[in-house]
Amino acid sequence: MDAAELRSRRLFAQGLRGAIPGGEDATATAPPATPDDVVARALAVQAQEYLPAQWGLAQRLPPPARPDAAAVAARIDEGAVLRTHVLRPTWHFMVPADARWLLELSAPRVRQQMAGTIRKAGWDGEAGRRAVDVVARELAHGHRTRDELGAALVDSGLPRAGLTFVLLVAELELVAISGASVGRQRSYAAFDERVPPAPPRPRDEALSELVERALLTRGPATTRDLATWSGFTLRDIRAALVAASDRTDGRLEQLDEPDTPELWHDAAVAAAWSARTAERTAVDDDPARVDLLQGYDEYVMGYAMPRAYLQPPGIAAPIIPEFPLHAMLIGGTMVGRWAPVVQGGRATLKVVPWREFSPAERRSLDERLAEVAEFLGVPAEVVAEPVVPV
Repeated sequence: MDAAELRSRRLFAQGLRGAIPGGEDATATAPPATPDDVVARALAVQAQEYLPAQWGLAQRLPPPARPDAAAVAARIDEGAVLRTHVLRPTWHFMVPADARWLLELSAPRVRQQMAGTIRKAGWDGEAGRRAVDVVARELAHGHRTRDELGAALVDSGLPRAGLTFVLLVAELELVAISGASVGRQRSYAAFDERVPPAPPRPRDEALSELVERALLTRGPATTRDLATWSGFTLRDIRAALVAASDRTDGRLEQLDEPDTPELWHDAAVAAAWSARTAERTAVDDDPARVDLLQGYDEYVMGYAMPRAYLQPPGIAAPIIPEFPLHAMLIGGTMVGRWAPVVQGGRATLKVVPWREFSPAERRSLDERLAEVAEFLGVPAEVVAEPVVPV
């Protein structure tokens, strides 16, 4: 499979090229209509950059029904979309129906990865248990901001220093999860208030569902990609893929690609990609099409480094799309960076190109910038810097 096909198939599976036709299988879910639909289909969406991550959800919805930033934030405040540390020690969006089993599956791994940092911060052992108990007591009375939870620790005779790690532990122990915003501040809520009860799942069953749903929106992907994205070992991922292939009657299958060992996909998604009309294929695969992605978009973070599919022609050094700024793509490859900066009721859309754009590419960029401005819902000014070759 050449790089162009890989990019096309991933952009399609990711929902960045419109709705995927349904079938009698896991792809049969209706096209996403809300931000929570997008999150549910992806299982987990990296979300440490709060506003850009919301744009990442909105841009996967059709423009006529695309919500603005206020509407996406409202779904988060309502608890239709939750934000917590899962899979890896970083923020992700999830829907309530997936939060309990996915955290039960991944929390031990995240806790293991963060054990030394938590211990160094002084929040392991008895101190950590006391602090989490304080958080639980506070959240039993309603949503609380970080400042309020920090003050509660101090009132209980505990230090405020290292509050971030107290809250991380509270999340991993299924005590706390995202609550409704208080002005511009995020808050925490009691986990059981926002997440429905569910019986524990066997670990192998949960891992099998994890890889099945990961491939639904990220395939084709290698075992290394899936291990990097999920935080689990290659051994776990390989066993889960075999189990998932069995339970889907071979819909999840390994591709025969000698140049890319252990490359897997969802055959139903691949069939939908292959069945596109000529008109849709021309639009989807337009080589002048611009995408403005958040730097931590799943099209980036769903795959392991060096992410050669993102590499611009003529550039040998691996590109790090997630830093600094965000990822500006043409035809699925990096051509520069961009950033939305909102301040004082106005937005500045910063564009940093790495090369000159053709007239068709410029028109596509203008369209994407207009979409971002509409999403932000405030007056926006575009500031394009001179070409900065990499």
